[in-house]
Amino acid sequence: MLTDAARDQRLLDRIRDLHGSLAVDLAWLARTVGDEAPRPDILRDLGERLADLGADLVTRADELDIQVRATIPDHGWLPEAGARRRALAVAHQVGPHPLRCGPIFLAVCGAACFPFYGTDPSGRTARHERCERCLQVR
Repeated sequence: MLTDAARDQRLLDRIRDLHGSLAVDLAWLARTVGDEAPRPDILRDLGERLADLGADLVTRADELDIQVRATIPDHGWLPEAGARRRALAVAHQVGPHPLRCGPIFLAVCGAACFPFYGTDPSGRTARHERCERCLQVR
């Protein structure tokens, strides 16, 4: 059984392999387009490689998405990152599939938000003023 890091490395190796061979594959394919029809073996080989890699990338993205969503409260409201001192912090809706940007999340309105790891038991996020743009798009 591979670790997540080993699986990610294998995906990266497959992407590099595709990158390295794609120019040759495309040149070969372009030469056959001038014929009556492209060779089916070339199309199938390239299509299978792309489909297999794409399916594995989507699967890994789904796994990572589940991990990301597990770190935020169910209500999805997170406080703004870098909020001004002594000002009421604004909470933003990060949505059902939040984007992770380094150590922060990107909210629906595009604001950067501090992550919470699990539901905030003190209800702190509920006390933040809620972003008007997030309320409208929700």
